[in-house]
Amino acid sequence: MGMVIYLRRAGDADLDRLIADPSVFEDFVFEEAVENLDLVDFDQAWHAVHWLLTGSADDIGHPLGILIGALPELGADENGEGGIGLISPPMMKIFADTLDRIDDRTLAARFDPVAMSKADVYIADSFVGEGKAALDYVMQGVPALRRFAANCRATGDGAIRVIA
Repeated sequence: MGMVIYLRRAGDADLDRLIADPSVFEDFVFEEAVENLDLVDFDQAWHAVHWLLTGSADDIGHPLGILIGALPELGADENGEGGIGLISPPMMKIFADTLDRIDDRTLAARFDPVAMSKADVYIADSFVGEGKAALDYVMQGVPALRRFAANCRATGDGAIRVIA
């Protein structure tokens, strides 16, 4: 299994609890009762989604860059890797507002497996020659991301980013 990224909606009370005791983050992220609006799983397409959102493989400080952008970190996972990035409610609102201004057709038009591979986008080399199947794989998380961002904005919540 490769590297994956999850986003999980988190209210102020959730963030306070996670900051006080980071050891509970896994239970919080993967609790059975979590609703689809509260969790987004990008599988291994997270970096390609970041590319579509920002036009870059890197953290360029773009409002849509929360998947790989620098965030205050809660800590590392049980293996001492990855980390739990904290996305504040105001940052999540900016993300949602900015995402609303870009449609799926524009995102899909940015899909360029050759350029992505040259820029070292995670697993992009496997997209070269795959055509529509690769684009479908990358875009499959976008509707969930849109719903997630809108839900966070509507509830006034932030999120946590988990790299696993």
